[in-house]
Amino acid sequence: MSNSKEYHVASFISLIDVSRKDAVLDSIRATPGAEVHVTNEQGKVVFTIEAEQQGVIGQRADQLKLIPGMLSLSPVYHQYIEE
Repeated sequence: MSNSKEYHVASFISLIDVSRKDAVLDSIRATPGAEVHVTNEQGKVVFTIEAEQQGVIGQRADQLKLIPGMLSLSPVYHQYIEE
């Protein structure tokens, strides 16, 4: 049995309803392992989610898709590192 540890980071781009921008960004930031990197006035948001398991990232992204004001959410990049 291996003692290796997994580390995953995935980046996402989303389009949000700008009238709900603060609430959407608060929801992203409240997500464990999530960090907002870029936003713009047109409602584009780039953020990452980090976790020790890929499935956790998927679950968190699925939850974020459902928040009011999240119009679209697309994965851009996923990196896996085994330590």
